[in-house]
Order: sequence, then structure tokens, then C-alpha cells
Amino acid sequence: MPRWPHDDPASLAAYYGDPETGAPGKQLVPVAPPFTMYYAGKAVPHIMFHRKAAPALTAALDDIWRACGRNQATVDRLRISAFSGAYNPRYVRGYEPGNPEGRTPRWSNHAYGAAIDFDADHNGFNTGHGTMPQLVIDAFKRQGALWGGDYQGRTDPMHFEFCSREAASKPATLMDVPQTDGDTDGDAAPPAVETPPASPSAGGFFGRLRNWIVTSASGVGLTGLGALTNGEVVAMLLGFVLLIIVGSFLVALWLWGKQNVADWIARHIA
Repeated sequence: MPRWPHDDPASLAAYYGDPETGAPGKQLVPVAPPFTMYYAGKAVPHIMFHRKAAPALTAALDDIWRACGRNQATVDRLRISAFSGAYNPRYVRGYEPGNPEGRTPRWSNHAYGAAIDFDADHNGFNTGHGTMPQLVIDAFKRQGALWGGDYQGRTDPMHFEFCSREAASKPATLMDVPQTDGDTDGDAAPPAVETPPASPSAGGFFGRLRNWIVTSASGVGLTGLGALTNGEVVAMLLGFVLLIIVGSFLVALWLWGKQNVADWIARHIA
């Protein structure tokens, strides 16, 4: 299970980057859900998420898809396909700069690109455990995420976040997590998602392949690949294969000469 940063501004900024400088927004990569998700009635082709947490989000969504028997109707019936927000560079409600209570301003975990909300209509702020399916809760907890339905005091059952509330020296536990601020996106502006035209393959093989390429490249600092679409993944792979073929042919010509290569092709290919 991944070890996530403690849920305090210094630890989150050290791990994900400081929202004050826009650093988390520069490290977002697209995560294509394995099932169709919707925001305001429109299909969401991919969710922009911090590159360090994107593999865990992908694993949780894949786990949910398997638990639903890879059946879109089941996902829709459980309202898991209702996407309610992810990356959003905003402050925690009531902790904005200049708030009347004089609280120290604090960025929402959505501002780090490390939190996601589902089905806000039925899992609103301070509604206990809401109606969040247990299979969704279990999938995210297997990745070490915290669930807002476990918060003490004010709950936020739509909300999952990749951070920790335990001291670094203690084993991670995810129950009875204290919560005093509330991080819901239920009344937020539309979430920051890229919205190219949705396609049937958005959550299929090429979507997962794109996630793998983007997250792998991001691990070595190549975050610019985050804008790849499914079609661009296919084009890139075909170009790479063509480059290998041409390169191998040129090396063969250099090593064995034109006539020997022509004879080999005549014997084995022609």
C-alpha cells in the first residue's frame, strides 16, 4: 500500500507541490476510467489527477470495475459513474483568506490534485455515510486513501483523498479519522477536466495503455505527455514500431551490406 503524506499543509506541499505557486496543477496526468463516468450529463473521457496519486486512482477504479462485473449498468445503478470533481485549486470551505472567523487559510486537498468526489447529489456534506457503496470505499482504502464518510464530526461521504491522518511512526488506520473542516466539492465550480469528444474506447484498452504511458513517463519527469489522447497513443506506438523497423534495417545494411540483406530478404520474406 502506498505511503501518503500527512494531511497538513507542509507535508502535502512537500509531496504534491505548493498550490500557492500552482505546482500541483503542472503535475496533472489524465486518468481514463475503465467505465463511463458523467459530469452534468456529459461523458468524462478522463480525470486530471496528480501524477503521484494517479496510479492509485487507476487501481481503485479498476478494482471497482472488477467488483461490478465489468458491467456499466451495475456501475450506473450504484451511481458510481456520477463524477463530482477532482483537481480544483481552491481553499477549504470556511478557510478562505479573510474568512470572518479568522481561521488560517488552508488549501483543499482537491487543490493538490489528490482528491476525488463521487455522486454529490446523494452523498452531500454532513450526511453521515451517505449512500456510497461499500465496494467503492473498500477499493479506495486498499490504495491507502481516506474516506470522508469516516470523518468525525462533519462527514463528507462523496470524498476520497490520498493523504494520511496518522503520525508517520504509527501504522495507517482509516477509521475514526477526525475532520473539522470539510472538503466537499458539492457546491464548487465545475471540476477541472479535459473534455475532448468522448469515444467508446475512452475507458478501454487504449485508455489504460495511455494511463500506463503517461504515468510511467511522469515518473521520470516527462509530464508533458499528460495531454495524450487515445488516438495519439496509437499514432505514437505505430511511429515507434516503424522507427524500430527502419533502424534495424539500416543497421543490417551497415553490418552485412546491401547484397547480403537483399539475399536474406529473398530467402525468408519474399
